[in-house]
Amino acid sequence: MEFRILGHLEAVAGGRPLPLGGPTEQRLLAVLLLDAGHVVPLSRLVDALWEEAPPARADKLARNAISRLRRMLADSGDPDPIETCGAGYRLAIGCEALDARRFESKVAQAQLAASAGQVAQAACLLRSALDLWHGQFLAGMGGRVIEAAATAWNERYCAAAEAYYDHQLALGRHREVIGELSALTAGYPLREKPVAQLMLALYRCGRQADALAIYSDTRALLAEEMGLDPGPELQLVQQRILEADPALHAPPEVSSGCHSSLGLASLPVPRQLPGLVRHFVGRSAELQELSGVLERAATPGNAVVISAVGGMPGVGKTVLAVHWARLVADRFPDGQLYVDLRGYDETVAPLAPAEAVRGFLDALGVPVERIPAGLDTQTALYRSLVAGRRILILLDNARDEQQVRPLLPGGSGCLVVVTSRNQLAGLAVREGAHLVALDVLTPGDAYELLASRLGSGRVAAEPQAAVGLVALCGRLPLALSVAAARVVTQPGLSLSAVVGELAGANNRLDALEVSDTSARVRAVFSWSYLALKPEAARMFRLLGIHVGPDISAAAAASLAGMPLPRAREALAGLTHRHLIMEHVPGRFAFHDLLRVYAAEQAHHLDSVAERRSVTHRVLDHYLHTGHAAAVLLFPRHEPIHLGPRQPGVLPEDLPDQQQALRWFTAEYRVMLAVVAAAANGGYDRHAWQIAWTLAHFLDRQGHWHDLEEILRTAQAAAQRNGNAAARAIIHRETGRVYIQLGRLGDARVQLHHALHLFGQLDDQPGQARIYHGLGVVAEAMGSFAEALAHSEQAAELFRATGDKRAYALAVGATGWQLALLGDYHQAIARCQQAMDSLREVGDITGESQVLDSLGYARQHLGDYPAAIVCYQRSLALAEEAGLRWGQAEALSHLGDAQLANGDPGAARGAWHRSLAIFTELGHRDAETVRVKLDQLTAIASTASPNRRRSTGV
Repeated sequence: MEFRILGHLEAVAGGRPLPLGGPTEQRLLAVLLLDAGHVVPLSRLVDALWEEAPPARADKLARNAISRLRRMLADSGDPDPIETCGAGYRLAIGCEALDARRFESKVAQAQLAASAGQVAQAACLLRSALDLWHGQFLAGMGGRVIEAAATAWNERYCAAAEAYYDHQLALGRHREVIGELSALTAGYPLREKPVAQLMLALYRCGRQADALAIYSDTRALLAEEMGLDPGPELQLVQQRILEADPALHAPPEVSSGCHSSLGLASLPVPRQLPGLVRHFVGRSAELQELSGVLERAATPGNAVVISAVGGMPGVGKTVLAVHWARLVADRFPDGQLYVDLRGYDETVAPLAPAEAVRGFLDALGVPVERIPAGLDTQTALYRSLVAGRRILILLDNARDEQQVRPLLPGGSGCLVVVTSRNQLAGLAVREGAHLVALDVLTPGDAYELLASRLGSGRVAAEPQAAVGLVALCGRLPLALSVAAARVVTQPGLSLSAVVGELAGANNRLDALEVSDTSARVRAVFSWSYLALKPEAARMFRLLGIHVGPDISAAAAASLAGMPLPRAREALAGLTHRHLIMEHVPGRFAFHDLLRVYAAEQAHHLDSVAERRSVTHRVLDHYLHTGHAAAVLLFPRHEPIHLGPRQPGVLPEDLPDQQQALRWFTAEYRVMLAVVAAAANGGYDRHAWQIAWTLAHFLDRQGHWHDLEEILRTAQAAAQRNGNAAARAIIHRETGRVYIQLGRLGDARVQLHHALHLFGQLDDQPGQARIYHGLGVVAEAMGSFAEALAHSEQAAELFRATGDKRAYALAVGATGWQLALLGDYHQAIARCQQAMDSLREVGDITGESQVLDSLGYARQHLGDYPAAIVCYQRSLALAEEAGLRWGQAEALSHLGDAQLANGDPGAARGAWHRSLAIFTELGHRDAETVRVKLDQLTAIASTASPNRRRSTGV
């Protein structure tokens, strides 16, 4: 019998998993495994089960659960491993029976090998140790006891991984480790050691710019999340890279004798499959075929297994894939990923592989700030994250093989299911994909589908009419669903009459050129459409004009120029008839065939002028709502002047920042399509202004490729529009994107274009913001003196415009940059000047930030008591402003300074207070502070850490 806790809890006997009961039995086993070989008192088991509120007779309930667990483990055929020892229990298993013990043993062996100079052997041992991890420690289990153990074990994982990469780099294997190090730094973005290792590996591969960009990103993250500057090791690596230090050159590569996948601990388990499929019938042969493919994926050592489901539109490819995926989801304990690639949506471009990969990285828990910019590096990170994991990946509506290949994982254990109108034969040739051809339903299955939707009684009463309806629908599932929904609305009408009505509509419309059954499909659509009330029919047509993957009820109201309650009523009617689907609450989408049909009806029945009015209204809806959301989320971002909105436009009411963020999250994909449609339709002002509303959201969320694309469209629109101010703004935003993408030279060019235009407009605030951006670029390139000059220019311009707050923050930025240059006394003077101005304007948040920079300078002068005072004042201001996160951050920094001053007791107290607030907020920095507390003795013996906090305008 073997037990696993380095991931999901598992017990295995004879190669088969054992049932472990419900949450109570599983938690008991987990606690016993944490102390395997030792007696665990019953009181500790009770505490682990119920924590603060044990029920009456908790001891008896725990003993009963132990008995049930014993019975389950007895299925292994081995002796009962749970021993009763007085008032406690002991799990009597050998060291080799628990993966955590094997991990510890291999790590210890690796340390001995390394100390004996056997670096290659040490690397192999560490690799095999790390390969024992297959997910988060005791994934899915919570509670105080288990969470505390998870923190400690994840720290051991990181330490072993860092040692492994040290050995790999010493053996000249830098090319092998880039992808895995990218994954490790993404999972643990605040650990500086892996960042330094990744920088070195990139530099040795000739990617100096990428290495420096990672340093810049990490420095910004440390500043934003913890108020810390990179430590001495990371700074030294950056300096040596800038100097092209020969000491960084790679040694001759030593051949590796061990190759296996390195998974990451503490990764979330994605659950992205769409909801349950109702009214699924038939397809037994196809289900059996897919299950056969699954058995190949379960065979150890197999490469990634791919199945491609092809067939005509409306034949049920997605329904089959989702239904089967949900049936076998439990075979993939590390999760399921899903993406709609929009390969055949005529209103928007197919989803770019980079954006699909980006969505997967989000689902896998990679923080935004740790997502690399390029498709190649994103793909490498994605493949590293899924390597060695059992994940089901469903790629829906693929257009071609090129759209799919970047999304294929590289290792074994994963199963990929692709749906497409094409058979994707290229995947079969190159990647060995198994092709599944989907045809219309058999007559029997089609009849059963109709019965499931109409009710077996109604179908049994008129079997011949039901057969006729099946034939008129061409046995196509989409047509059957639409027809059935139409029939349900006429409960008093016989099926024979319904069939006669539908047959009479058959010749009234031309056939769609999509399949042999298209004429019948068109007839079904027209039959349902012609039965709509006028207002619902108009809504249906106008929805065909709308671009984007879906639409909200509010946007549909503006689209149609009607009040929201009436719009909702029309949408509900269309949903009831299966002409649209409410795929998530409050958002509506078409099947692509129905979208084509709706657009055709709009072009036949609505005038050009009416269609342009519809387009104008919906553009106004997204522009005015998006502008309000942007101002709420980013109040420092200067607003733009909007033109009057069209009659009938009802922008959405967003009362607070949380609602604004939710709106952007739901609508940004639609707005990406709207920007392109506005530019193509001659609405140039809307194109650049909607792009402006999106810019900061996309930047904060890390969607830089999308942002770059819409800014390119916006720049062309602003040029045609003759709006110099718009061009200046778009150049500035493009420069910001290039900074994020690490294209610092391109960023500088864009910012200089913006500076020139703002100068022509005599817009001093605009120029000041550009100088601030140029300072960011210079600082990222290591040109601290140049950065200081730009910040000083920004400060001077803000002073001239009378913007006291922006001026004070710019002066604070010069203080930080002086500190970077080692001029700590002058840095203190500038920070103090900024503090005085911020007090004058009453900006206690900005004052708190500058106090952090002031503490940094004081600490570097060795004046730890003064640094402590700075952090205490920062804490007081954060408390006054009610900024809980600011309080937690200030307490964390205060503890650092107190420790540097030789007062570990005070540091411990500050960190405990910080931890309590971070835990209350559910903030990820709670783990960072917890580690500080756990390692207080080690931290106290090191040099004082550096600190940094952004004081940018």
